[in-house]
Amino acid sequence: MNKKHIPISIISFSVLFVVQYLLIYNTFELRNNQYQVFERKTLDSAYRHLLLNDKLFLGGQEIIDSLIKPHYPIFLAASEEGPDAFHRVSASFCDTLIASLRAKSNMDSIFRTLIRENALDSNLTYSLIVTDFEITFDGRNYRPVLAGNWLINREHPHILIDGDLEDINKQNLITGLTVSSPQGNSYKIAFSLHADDINSRFYKILRQMAPTLLLSALAIAMVIGIYYLTYRNWVRQKKMTEMTSDFLNSITHEFHTPITTIIVANRSIENLDRAALEEKIKEFTAIIARQSSRLQKLIKQALNITELNQYNVEKERFALLPLLSESVNDYRLALDQNIVMELINDLHTPDQEIYVNKFLFTTAIYNIFDNAIKYNQNAQKSITVRLLQTADNLGIQISDNGIGLNEEHFQRVFQKFYRGKESNNRPGLGLGLFYVKKVAEAHGWKLTVSSNKETGTTFSIWLL
Repeated sequence: MNKKHIPISIISFSVLFVVQYLLIYNTFELRNNQYQVFERKTLDSAYRHLLLNDKLFLGGQEIIDSLIKPHYPIFLAASEEGPDAFHRVSASFCDTLIASLRAKSNMDSIFRTLIRENALDSNLTYSLIVTDFEITFDGRNYRPVLAGNWLINREHPHILIDGDLEDINKQNLITGLTVSSPQGNSYKIAFSLHADDINSRFYKILRQMAPTLLLSALAIAMVIGIYYLTYRNWVRQKKMTEMTSDFLNSITHEFHTPITTIIVANRSIENLDRAALEEKIKEFTAIIARQSSRLQKLIKQALNITELNQYNVEKERFALLPLLSESVNDYRLALDQNIVMELINDLHTPDQEIYVNKFLFTTAIYNIFDNAIKYNQNAQKSITVRLLQTADNLGIQISDNGIGLNEEHFQRVFQKFYRGKESNNRPGLGLGLFYVKKVAEAHGWKLTVSSNKETGTTFSIWLL
């Protein structure tokens, strides 16, 4: 897996989400249409059956007939007088007719009865409207009568008789009826019933679709989970591979100090004059023994670095100055000529002692020395080790003239495997300063760092 797989994965997930959305949306629309078809057919059949011999609602025809019959002579006279007179009569008649129909409408009780008897959704809302009303004097030619302030929607005129449904459209049309009589002095009326409850249907359909939605969500979650596990395992595998590669590439550097010290000490013994052999042999053999022991422990210590704590570290009492001098002298033995190393003793009490694990202490000091040399581009490199003593504390300061650190990196340098931009093309595992921090914590010491870019870095270990 590489960076190309990330956009591919995102695109794949996006396609999956779109497909799932379309499937769910189409399922919802299908269920919605099924509900609409079922409700329409049921209400249409029941409403038509109810109005076999009536109009609008039960008793509606009687109301209309009682009002229209006395007006036929008035309409006829107005039509002979002219369009304006006919319009005025139409508006007056419509006002009377609609007011009477609304006042005497029993459509609420009829609609609820239809809902209850046919087991339909009780939250359905309806509107009963008149879309056309015309009269004829000869049974053939009709003249429109709809007029007045009752008209709703001038583009598609209709008059509301009863109901609360506001959005009246073709989608919620239940029944549309037109009733006329082919004889003189009669009328033609067109009316329709609309019913809908989008919100109620929406939640009802969602409840029925719950298994589909849950399975869809589960499928997406499983795909995401599988991808996440795959990606996490890949990251872990990549990290392990990189760590293994770094370790193999850096093993020479990590063990450079003890191996070089042993080689240099051995060559020094080989090159000694006989007169000096007995005098120096013990010194060099002691160095070889110390570094061999350190090399033997170093591998085990690198594998168990995270187990360091104040409870499992075996400590002994050592004089601080001789212990540090020994570490500096051993390390100095393997240095090139362009590296100057200096030990400055500012202790008030030269024989000051501390409880310490000698191996851990020496390795931590060497790690700081290694970094001081590794991150130094000067032709003449320098390392200054200073022993400090205050009223209530002892300290070791190790300063270099290397490339330095930015302030934001002060704490990150102690993180495990952290390697800044300055580490490019430089061997190492990113464990050196992490090891120093673990040793300090295991002994209860305080570790601080100060640095300026391009001027060097100072690590301070406060021992008490």
